[in-house]
Amino acid sequence: MRILRCSQRIVAFAAVCFLCLTSAFSQISGVVSDPTSGEPLIGVNVTVKSNQSVGTITDFDGRYTINAGEGDILVFSYVGYNTTEQEVTPGFDGNLSLGEASELLDEVVVIGYGAVGKKDLTGVVTKVNEKDFIKGSINSPEKLLNGKVAGLQISSNSDPGGESRIRIRGGTSIGEEFGASNDPLIVIDGVPMDNRSVAGSRNPLNFVNASEIASMTVLKDASAAAIYGSRGANGVIIITTKQGSSGKLKIDYSGNVNAAVLAAETTNLSAANFRNAINSKAPQEIEFLGDSNTDWVDEVTQVAQSTEHNIGLSGGTKDINYRLFGGFLKNNGVLLTSQHQTISFGGNVNMNFFDKVLEVRLKSKTGLTEDRFTPDVMGSAIGFDPTRPVLDPDSPFGGYYQWDDPLAVTNPVSSLMLTNDLGKTTRTLNSAGLTINLPFVEGLSLTSDVSYDLIDGTKRKLEDPTLKDNESFVRGGFLFNENFENYTKQIESYATYNLPLEGINSKLNLVAGHSWLESDQQNRWEQGRELTLEDGEYTYTTDIQQDSFLVTNRLISFFGRANFTLNEKYLITASLRRDGSSRFGQGNRWGLFPSAAVAWRVLEEDFGKTLSNTFSDLKLRLSWGVTGSQEFDDFLYSTFYSYSTTDAAYQFGDGFVQTLRGIGVDPNIKWEESRTLNFGIDYGLLNNRINGSIEVYNKTTDDLIFKIAAPAFTNLSDRIITNVGEVSNKGVELSLNTILYDKPNWGLSLNFNATRNVNKIIALDNTNDPNFGGYETGGISGDVGQTIQILKVGESIGTFRTYIHKRGADGLPIPDKEDINGDGLVDLLDIYEDINKDGLINENDLVVNESSQPDLMLGLSTTLRYKKFDLSATMRSHLGNYVYNNVASSSGFFEKLTDRVTNNIDESAFRLNFKKRQLKSDYYVENASFFKLDNLTLGYNIGSNKALRNFRVYGTVTNLLTITGYSGLDPELPQYNGGIDNNLYPISRNFLIGLNIGF
Repeated sequence: MRILRCSQRIVAFAAVCFLCLTSAFSQISGVVSDPTSGEPLIGVNVTVKSNQSVGTITDFDGRYTINAGEGDILVFSYVGYNTTEQEVTPGFDGNLSLGEASELLDEVVVIGYGAVGKKDLTGVVTKVNEKDFIKGSINSPEKLLNGKVAGLQISSNSDPGGESRIRIRGGTSIGEEFGASNDPLIVIDGVPMDNRSVAGSRNPLNFVNASEIASMTVLKDASAAAIYGSRGANGVIIITTKQGSSGKLKIDYSGNVNAAVLAAETTNLSAANFRNAINSKAPQEIEFLGDSNTDWVDEVTQVAQSTEHNIGLSGGTKDINYRLFGGFLKNNGVLLTSQHQTISFGGNVNMNFFDKVLEVRLKSKTGLTEDRFTPDVMGSAIGFDPTRPVLDPDSPFGGYYQWDDPLAVTNPVSSLMLTNDLGKTTRTLNSAGLTINLPFVEGLSLTSDVSYDLIDGTKRKLEDPTLKDNESFVRGGFLFNENFENYTKQIESYATYNLPLEGINSKLNLVAGHSWLESDQQNRWEQGRELTLEDGEYTYTTDIQQDSFLVTNRLISFFGRANFTLNEKYLITASLRRDGSSRFGQGNRWGLFPSAAVAWRVLEEDFGKTLSNTFSDLKLRLSWGVTGSQEFDDFLYSTFYSYSTTDAAYQFGDGFVQTLRGIGVDPNIKWEESRTLNFGIDYGLLNNRINGSIEVYNKTTDDLIFKIAAPAFTNLSDRIITNVGEVSNKGVELSLNTILYDKPNWGLSLNFNATRNVNKIIALDNTNDPNFGGYETGGISGDVGQTIQILKVGESIGTFRTYIHKRGADGLPIPDKEDINGDGLVDLLDIYEDINKDGLINENDLVVNESSQPDLMLGLSTTLRYKKFDLSATMRSHLGNYVYNNVASSSGFFEKLTDRVTNNIDESAFRLNFKKRQLKSDYYVENASFFKLDNLTLGYNIGSNKALRNFRVYGTVTNLLTITGYSGLDPELPQYNGGIDNNLYPISRNFLIGLNIGF
């Protein structure tokens, strides 16, 4: 060590001598030390503020030498300590003590109806700032968080502007067909949002400009989310957008251009291999093959070019600041004709009056989205005969080649080109807030926020009269028009009281308030067939249908919360919310949602001082709470009547009268309720260079909304929707954030998170029959009415149910061509296990298989900095998740070659040698564990000058690498579809070049 120090001092002395000869500046030397221990700090960055290229670092003795003159300002920065500026004056001797930084612990975190310092949190809350967001062209805000938060799973479809399936600590609701939602509540700048799908838009959050988001906070446990009561059962994501700042006008521009390509190869046969398959397995069809070599997947996909531009203006004084923004995003999909476009604009103004006694906030966000939707053509592109041409000049179907058989697969290119499915949506969110900080009661403030959320959407789908109808072969076209309007008005008023208790070194924070929300939803649609062209517009003449509805629902709430900090050691939080919702009958409209949490800051104890050499933060937390869910269809408690079908009408004389049929309901239907118990540890090491948390939780949801069999003669229907069942989610979460290296020219940080969640159905209905097999779910293609999943007590949601396929010596499933068991028959007994030994293969032999839910989710983000270059990457991994490969099961057999017409097949047919389809073979339930290099960005910061505050160029590649054993297109994409891979929009790889400029 002494030799190292001596050599370093020699080098430093030589450098000093050289600088003295070549520079007109004077030299400043000194020692930087810790204020508490007095120990020298090694590796502190020291720069001249006016010239960042002049800099050095402290050596092993904490000593530095830098060229600086009188009047220069030196900037001292070091991880875990406050960045300090020191002016060079005649009295400055160069020595400095850096104060320990408290930014990490004192960082303000937005929670429901307020904000607290991170050190005072008692619930499970994770905040992600702008610098840590996913990079690239992002069409909706939730995708900024992918892989960044433990316990958060985001599965998005690949459509341009596509929707996401968001799960915080697993799914709970099982009645999604009745509108029950597993998605979290989204709160934007304090306004809870209505996230229901709307006509004309792929994603209801697309109106939010992702480049305007400053931070996102995820509330995961019931203690943190219970303040939102009946809307917080699935967690809460709070979005905070950028605000104005005092000072002169600042202009920020960001823009990019990008291109997307198909990211994986399909497994259908090429034209040459298809001809070989026909020659080998169906030689009778050789003479009927076409002369073309058509790659149908290539015909329906494209290199999609897209662009994005955003501009923001901000400025103000100490009393009034503002921010205005505008954005344009055009995103073309890899499927022909698919497109998404958003024009967004808005702003906010924050005003303070009478020395901050009165605070006024005005905020507005508007998004104009346009989408062109595409038919689901990947299935037909994979299955269409590759020896047929795309075009046929003699075809009556718009000039596209089509089979004469009405039930045969349809030309996928014609489906895209002869279908015009357009949607337009305008969504505007306006809010005004007022806070009065009462001058005569110190610490007491009154806040009222009023918001208005308007959604206006239209959708128009036109199928050209020449498009082949693959259901009835009746041509003539189809036209569908829909209008959707949703108005959500909300008033939230609450009081906040901060009371310092200096006598006991404590403090108390109280919040109490009232919330009123009303939502009006109106929908009108009409459709018909046999189109005629009149004055350049299509109108329908037959099969005309139309309908409209208006639904109003209201939510009234009272809430309160208390945060008590005792002696800076012990933290206690309690909250209570009472909600009343019009979605329930009179007897069950009100629900009560309590929560409580405690935390212990161990280092504040006397014995904790001995731990401070190792830990810079150590806090233990325990929380419990109840949250609810009212996110399902309206009026499930009311009986509605509809006309019977014409073939069930009663005859009176010569006439027939249709009867009115009532729908069976449970008038006592009520909330779904989730109870969560959570134990957590927050830790920090080495002045928080290493920090994170460990969570252990148990979340149970009961009174699930589901349709079950009703006893005979007890209701109008044999099945009713009611509250039954219970689901649990138990798990462990780990987050780890590190700064591994931080020097003037080099820097390396790494963030890691891991989640283990176990989902289990505890109860489904009121039966105690141990032989009850469960409820079938998870529809698949390949045959009519087939399912592949089961909802069953003791299993997780998304569990597959299959036959056990016997394996041969090669480990592959036995093909269905031979009499294996010697009974003289070639049947299913030869290939499947007879579970109940009754000599038959039927539904009684289906067994529970694997689950589509991952056993373990991992996220890893890292940033490497070298001088003006930066390289960041986001990696994700899911382990133990399974996917049902419906692409292979529905086309991986040889009879498919001649099923009505010559069809392409999956290449797995040659590996398995199945003659007939085996849809429920367990072979098709594949392990879809994966590792993804999700996002890679290389940037160069050109720097600043008198005209520019910053100038950065960067390149990003998304979905760069996937490592998996799954044989389909993508192992993660089917998770959006519950784990079933069938006819999904294909995944793409995106290459982007972007620019950020600040004036």
